[in-house]
Amino acid sequence: SYAHELGMYVLIDVVMNHMDNEFFFEGHTESTAPFRWHEDDGDREYKLIPRRSDDKMYDTPAGRQPYADFWYNNTWDPEGTYGEPVYSKWGESS
Repeated sequence: SYAHELGMYVLIDVVMNHMDNEFFFEGHTESTAPFRWHEDDGDREYKLIPRRSDDKMYDTPAGRQPYADFWYNNTWDPEGTYGEPVYSKWGESS
């Protein structure tokens, strides 16, 4: 990406514990999921489950999602290479 060409890294931190009304971690609908590292003793990250029913979801490149303009992919990539969308300085898709 252009940021990498400039020698920069782009980090996006989506704090899911602030979105309890929208998502839950698989197996923890009404409870807190215990913390664990990626690949901790063979366990993977928790699967993120939207609380909305499918008829209230939007079609996105990552499948049916709660937001049309901010979709997520719950796949761990050890290389840190994630695809589109890329957002500009003001948040619009570039």
